[in-house]
Amino acid sequence: MDAKVKELIGTAASVAAGCDSCLEYHVEAARKEGADSREIQTAIQIARAVRLQAVTKIDDLASKLERGEAIKLVAVGGEDSGCGCGEGCNC
Repeated sequence: MDAKVKELIGTAASVAAGCDSCLEYHVEAARKEGADSREIQTAIQIARAVRLQAVTKIDDLASKLERGEAIKLVAVGGEDSGCGCGEGCNC
């Protein structure tokens, strides 16, 4: 994996983690490694989608538990984790 890809991953991880200083560092480092604005924007959008999915999923579960609804938890690698990633995902 080249340095540009590592910094784009660092950019996405920073967004997902909500770390301001990390995000500033990794965006600048990605630019220094040759990443263009489109590549940086793509990394950020992917991280936002991942973060939103995680927040939405746990919020839905919390609401169901609050209402006292029966829930079915599926173990990792089970028939359907409900993550929306697709077949073979082990979220």
